Amino acid sequence: MSYLVLARKYRPQTFQEVYAQDHITQILSNTIELNRTAHAYLFTGPRGVGKTSMARIFAKSLNCLEGGPTPTPCNSCINCQEITNGTSADVIEIDGASNTGVDDIRGLQKELMYSASNSNYKIYIIDEVHMLSKNAFNALLKTLEEPPDRVIFIFATTEPHKVLPTIISRCQRFDFKLIPIVSIIKRLETICTLEGIEADRDALFIVAKKADGSMRDALSLMDQVLAYGKQHIKVDDVLEIFGIVNTEIYNEIFEAINKQDPTIILTHLHNIIEKGNDLQEFISGLLEHARNILMLKLNVKTSEISNTFKDKMIAIADNFEEDRLLYLMNILIKMKSDIKNSSNPILIAEMNFIKLAKLEKMNSLEDLIKELRKQPRQSTPTNFARQTTPNRPTPPIQKQSFQNKPAPKTGNNTKPTTTSNLNISKLTKEVLNKEFNNLKSKMQNEKPFLAINLIKCSLESINNNFVHFQIDNNLAYQRLKKEKNYLSDLFSQHFGTKIKVDFDLKQTTKKKTIGRPSMEQIRQYAPKLADFIEITEMDIV
Repeated sequence: MSYLVLARKYRPQTFQEVYAQDHITQILSNTIELNRTAHAYLFTGPRGVGKTSMARIFAKSLNCLEGGPTPTPCNSCINCQEITNGTSADVIEIDGASNTGVDDIRGLQKELMYSASNSNYKIYIIDEVHMLSKNAFNALLKTLEEPPDRVIFIFATTEPHKVLPTIISRCQRFDFKLIPIVSIIKRLETICTLEGIEADRDALFIVAKKADGSMRDALSLMDQVLAYGKQHIKVDDVLEIFGIVNTEIYNEIFEAINKQDPTIILTHLHNIIEKGNDLQEFISGLLEHARNILMLKLNVKTSEISNTFKDKMIAIADNFEEDRLLYLMNILIKMKSDIKNSSNPILIAEMNFIKLAKLEKMNSLEDLIKELRKQPRQSTPTNFARQTTPNRPTPPIQKQSFQNKPAPKTGNNTKPTTTSNLNISKLTKEVLNKEFNNLKSKMQNEKPFLAINLIKCSLESINNNFVHFQIDNNLAYQRLKKEKNYLSDLFSQHFGTKIKVDFDLKQTTKKKTIGRPSMEQIRQYAPKLADFIEITEMDIV
């Protein structure tokens, strides 16, 4: 007798043997016991999770000769054995991918006129039903809604969105779930015991993880492992068979990133390439490893981490902040895309891994903005002289340094916390220009947005300690008008005399343009921001 693969040899034969689909097996068992069997069912879900197996078990439960319909078929009577072997005349399995036309549906409708020969029900199992054409679906509609007595349709599909809504509305729909890694490992351990093979749990963990929630895929992979010819399957054997990178290498790469050592990272990269491992798979594995470390950092429980490496990964997670891990993952995602479209993928990988080694030298954008806010501004109040030098633009970096700061609460009742520095009787333009930097520094401590808006103003006049500013920005004008009492108090306390401040909105039709700053200008005003742009290769917009 020819060899029977594990996926067929150990196909579930009862509801109890179906893993991770308890919500479906419970409903189907109850419908049989309560005699509430419907005429059409739709089984949907990923590949290899038990849709066709469930359909066969349901058919055996309905047509079992030993007390059927029953939720526990005997699997020994003629009907059960024929359904298991796929030779039953009353349970017809149809491949939807091979029978897609209207003529195939018409042939099926002619068969419906004949009742079941030796069973309670005549059951049609149509696999990959989404492959039927639209005309074939329409031809099936009437039959599906009112089929002959004792006829049941069971549809199975991995893509339910391709099935016509009119078909779905006539069926009871059951959505199958991905099978958890723990359940797959448990099944593989049982099979290894039956086959007389010893296997390390970590080796089975790798197989279950690679199966990605599909029991059939896990059994197919296990077939390859058993064909390796060893009576004791170890982790290294599984890694070699499937070309998977050991988790310990990923841990060493993250430790090298923390130590800012690109040499170790590049050494591992070159070793992986020399062994013939796929570069995209290696980066995908590193990205998944970063995700697992982030989950541990956030104290999120996950079954995708082996207990062997869990403690080590927790120690690594303590060395990385959450934003660093997120930024690292962004680099890896971009690296995958760049490698896919590059004629020299190894060079792209080397450059990005060197960049990963510099993560600790890179400040986040929020940190840079906070530091820029603390630094004293180097601008001078030349904007007050706009009447002599019209349309002079404010340096772009001055405006940018306040853009990401949260807007302060405004209100006319806010009082400045400054104390009087001068004692003058009459304020002049020369005195105001000379003291502007001091005023601006005080405003930046309490209301930084107010300071940046005031810089945009031009001085219109000073008459009898009444300071009149003019501005052509409506939003800034509205903010300044709300704060004119605050500014009046600030000016009065600073100059030691009663001063009143007010603003006018300048009407203009000329569209202002802001030039894009060069790297030299950015470095002059904010060297750390310039370093951040160069390392991250950001575009200046």
